[in-house]
Amino acid sequence: MSYKEILVCADANKVAESCLDTACKLAAKFDAHLVALHVLPLPVIPTDAIGAVPVELIEWQQEYSRKQSDAAKREVDLAAQRNGCPIEWRAVEGDIAETALLHSRYADLVVLGQTGAEVSTGLAESVLMGSGRPVLMVPHDGKVRSVGERVLIAWNRSREATRAVHDALPLLTGAKKVTVMEVDPSRGRDRHFPGADIVRHLTRHGVNAEASATTADGIGAANAILSRAADLDIDCLVMGGYGHSRLGELVFGGVTRTIMDSMTIPTLMSH
Repeated sequence: MSYKEILVCADANKVAESCLDTACKLAAKFDAHLVALHVLPLPVIPTDAIGAVPVELIEWQQEYSRKQSDAAKREVDLAAQRNGCPIEWRAVEGDIAETALLHSRYADLVVLGQTGAEVSTGLAESVLMGSGRPVLMVPHDGKVRSVGERVLIAWNRSREATRAVHDALPLLTGAKKVTVMEVDPSRGRDRHFPGADIVRHLTRHGVNAEASATTADGIGAANAILSRAADLDIDCLVMGGYGHSRLGELVFGGVTRTIMDSMTIPTLMSH
């Protein structure tokens, strides 16, 4: 099992630069084909103004989108030169979230930039919850120097966590050290140390893994995970992505949302 096609969503800002460099590192590591997807949004036309919108307004929006696309293409070209990594450029017009969701289904791994709830476009929610593909979120602060050498798995025995572990196997098998951690494991659920069973399973895949457990101590599961990641100098977090639909909108669960807003390391999530 390996990642043979990686999709990175590219825009024209520093988040894109970090995402592109990280995606290039992964493409080189797995000898994967890398696609940079840039979505040109459709012109925004008020529903009550159809037929009455000045053509100049539509043309201005289209010209602005083209300039953004050109800027994103320059970022992709620079990343390709920086990393010595060939990148397929793919510019598509459409709804950002829906278009990214569709193209994600043709990839083995999707790389997205971190966006806080205050600037969310629904992109991460749509791709993570609807694509059936693992999503690697890249933090917007700092430079990512390595991905997947020291991995922390946030394990809670759920379907989502199981998906994340198996979607991350290409990374895990090549990692120097993998730590499987449970937060506040329930007493009596194990006959032995929490996480021992999944560690045994990973070991059979050739993963150098060990089990651990911790308590949240009032700071919450998400903060306990991030704290342990910092203590262990982790360069990739693996966890399930949790969410649900509410009034037609995708809403992340509390731990997932906190991690996505506060992450400082690349985080691979699956739903």
